[in-house]
Amino acid sequence: MFRSQNVTFLRNILDKCFVNSTVLRWRTSSVGHISSDEVEAKPLNAIPGPGGLYQWPLIGSLLNFKPFTKFTTETIHEYLDQLHDKYGPVVKLQLGSQVVVISDPKDIETVYRNEGRYPQRPGLSILDAYNKRNNIQDNIGQLQGEAWYALRTPVNKRLMKADSATHYLEQQNKVTDDFVHILGTQNFTPETSQDLFFRYASESIAVVIFNKRLGLFEANPDQGSVDFLKAAETSLHMIQKAGLGKSLAHKWYRNKTYRTFENSQNLVRRVAIGHIEQARKVLEQEMKTGEFNEDSPNLLYSLLSDKKLTNETVADLMISLYFAGTDSTAKYTQVFLYNLAKHQEKQQNLRKEILDLLGPEGPLTATALSKMVYLKAALKESFRMIPPVAIGNTRILPVDLVLGGYKVPAGMKVFMFNKRPARTHFENPNQFLPERWLRSEDNTKKDSAQSMIVLPFGHGPRNCIGRRFAVQEIYLAAVKVLQKLQIDLQPESAFERFIYLPFAQAEKPIRFKFTKIV
Repeated sequence: MFRSQNVTFLRNILDKCFVNSTVLRWRTSSVGHISSDEVEAKPLNAIPGPGGLYQWPLIGSLLNFKPFTKFTTETIHEYLDQLHDKYGPVVKLQLGSQVVVISDPKDIETVYRNEGRYPQRPGLSILDAYNKRNNIQDNIGQLQGEAWYALRTPVNKRLMKADSATHYLEQQNKVTDDFVHILGTQNFTPETSQDLFFRYASESIAVVIFNKRLGLFEANPDQGSVDFLKAAETSLHMIQKAGLGKSLAHKWYRNKTYRTFENSQNLVRRVAIGHIEQARKVLEQEMKTGEFNEDSPNLLYSLLSDKKLTNETVADLMISLYFAGTDSTAKYTQVFLYNLAKHQEKQQNLRKEILDLLGPEGPLTATALSKMVYLKAALKESFRMIPPVAIGNTRILPVDLVLGGYKVPAGMKVFMFNKRPARTHFENPNQFLPERWLRSEDNTKKDSAQSMIVLPFGHGPRNCIGRRFAVQEIYLAAVKVLQKLQIDLQPESAFERFIYLPFAQAEKPIRFKFTKIV
């Protein structure tokens, strides 16, 4: 037990040590200061959580889910909520390996502040196995340390530009017009509706990663494009299956899950590399004729013009962007439209903003998008109520930290369970209130919540590389749909339960009702 004068002495030392953010043995959430509680932080083994067999490797992971509990990997968010209700804001348990789950925004901020120059996150084991067995270099999502930084740096230069996504608005407006036309003129089962949203997301991101459309909305689409779409869906499904613990043996041999993944992934890579090679030929021709503009925000041409990047590297980057922006975007576009359909007053408020700025026919422009404050607030509120992912970001700690009064050592895997504070740290958390994100006349937000809570695409240097494109696709879908169609829900979809596979989706396919606005 430290006496008060010792605490004061230690605080003075820390004030000096943290001037340059140097690493101490135990970092705390308050950089530069330390409280007596933090000085007396409890050890890792004191973190509460399921004990006994639940802490055994492998066995402990299995005991978390059915038939031993009522939860599944798809409802892990409900399980973690129950654990936090029982044990508090810091919980330790086995999920494949020992993990610490945190839900206090201050602790989440501490992790991000101390993730370092090269943030570490767990890779995808099935993709690791695929790359090793096929002698393929790791992609940007699998790399760690300096190797990750060396590849992420040139990507950031392109993707972090303000116009990196808006450059594609003209082409993506056309994609979305086709999507809305089909929504308004054809009847769908809930299952075929899901497929249409996936095609929308695939067609939209294709104009970015391949500089061309795939033709997925045509009556008789190109078979190669359909095969690519189905292979991508299969790859994503197998990644989800492995990531949720439904396949473990793929690490050691080619089991059924792995073989299915390998066959689909081979097709995806073959088609992607083919598109990249075609794009390079076009680029080389433009360079010869002097048509190429080095300052153009065209992402694919910009990457291909970098002599340090091979066709294979560029293809792997684009595949990563494709995977990051299809399944998640397709599913979350449905979630957002669901929230608008369920809250008719908010849907009307958003439609008014859209029609005031664009009218019933106008395309979405960068200028108009910058003025759509209600659109952005509505999507952020949707992210708060139903986050795209169940757990939030995961980090492998590079340094020792104090989280919630416990010493968590370097190398520990930490889950940041943002979904919980999105409910516990807001007034009227079960109400869909975009207005909570609007600024009042005195330029302060009406609902002051910590900035570390609603982070759908992560935070810091290792945030989602495709977030600008994903958000733009969701914005476009909402804008174009509301210009033309009224969104309602069939009675059986009025109160959907949402699960994670691994992205948010309704437990049963949503039964939308789209009606043309007269």
